[in-house]
Amino acid sequence: MRKIAPYLNEKLNSSMQTPANNSDPKMNVRISRARTTVMDSDYWTVETIRNGTLLGDISVSPRRFKPYGNPNRIYEIHVENGLVKTAIREYPDRLKDGWQDQFSLGPGSAVSITFNGNWERHRELWRLVTEEKPWLFWIDNNNVLWRQLWDEKETKEQLATNVAYVKSIRAWKSVAKIDQDQGLVVGYIKGDGSVWYRNYCQQEDNSYVWENERKLLLFTGVAQSLNLFISNDYRMGFIIEDSVGKIHWMVTARSWSGMGIAPDYISARTGSNEIKFIPVTDWKAYDDKDKIVSKIGNSSFELLFGSTYNEITEIMNVSILIEGEKDWGWVIEFTVKNPIPNLHLSQLSFIDIELGLPIQISSLESLEDNKYRVNVDNVVDTGIHNVLADIQVTITGAVNPASYTYETFSTEFTPINLVPKDIPLPNVLEVWNE
Repeated sequence: MRKIAPYLNEKLNSSMQTPANNSDPKMNVRISRARTTVMDSDYWTVETIRNGTLLGDISVSPRRFKPYGNPNRIYEIHVENGLVKTAIREYPDRLKDGWQDQFSLGPGSAVSITFNGNWERHRELWRLVTEEKPWLFWIDNNNVLWRQLWDEKETKEQLATNVAYVKSIRAWKSVAKIDQDQGLVVGYIKGDGSVWYRNYCQQEDNSYVWENERKLLLFTGVAQSLNLFISNDYRMGFIIEDSVGKIHWMVTARSWSGMGIAPDYISARTGSNEIKFIPVTDWKAYDDKDKIVSKIGNSSFELLFGSTYNEITEIMNVSILIEGEKDWGWVIEFTVKNPIPNLHLSQLSFIDIELGLPIQISSLESLEDNKYRVNVDNVVDTGIHNVLADIQVTITGAVNPASYTYETFSTEFTPINLVPKDIPLPNVLEVWNE
């Protein structure tokens, strides 16, 4: 707690507490959170962004390239006179340039801005390290919700229709498991008062995708306003005010995998061999001269691929020469994304999708760069020439380099250059003239 200033303390001790003798003391009491959250020396900094009589909705978001210190720039989006506009402000603003207007996105009524990024640990606290540009969200005069990555016009895309209110936030993302990403969340209220959201999440193949919109089914009232938040125990939540003034809180499950406890690490130095003789106390031994010999020598470490996700990235039937001519009905080659040290024939399944019949494979050959070749069994002398449509390929029980079993994965492909053989003509069942 701060000490009382000497002049104020003198007024408090005065025998006459009246304005006439300047002894009518007053004070302001401010309550704020700890400095681990608010970093300014006076706890809070209040700043006017812009003035005007036709200002509407506004949203700001800081950019941060490292998990410590101040952000390096603040981005802003607002509605002014029915138009959606943007601005930036350097932070700290050493040149005193203030807010610099950038570009307009056209007519609109509500806006939000949020950076995507990754969480990094600094001094036992997780902090968001952002990407270079923020995502913009705005509702136009036709109640269409749009998104765009700052000034990259080619990323502009419609997110939802019949929208009246929008908020956004970068929620928690596990640092250990790719598929545990709450995403960059855009929450919005539709015209009927229902609450919806869309997530921009990292997928198992490391790509980022805007997932389909989802309705917040737990909320059954008529929403008037909305906000989003994240908690210190790795949850993301919605705060909704309904049409009768009640406030509803809804939170997700925890997404703390790999984040709640700092990771351990092992450090080893390799060099010349060293032998240590460590004396041991033997309680039931016959010879008190027994020793345990520990040898520490050069070490080698392998970082083995351990993900259980895999997929077939390329597949097609290839030609071989039979009697001097190319024949495309006997060999299929495919490539998987992640390595399979020992792929067995029994783990492969080839199905003629149209007929629902298996295609017999006689041999499997491993090529380079995760590529494989299979030969069709010649028990059926037509190979795959009589396949009616697509072929489905499924791999089950394959094991990765770290000895974990891959999840079952499959794909479909259309074979090319096939020449149907020995397909009997249909029997005529009925003939008539008219």
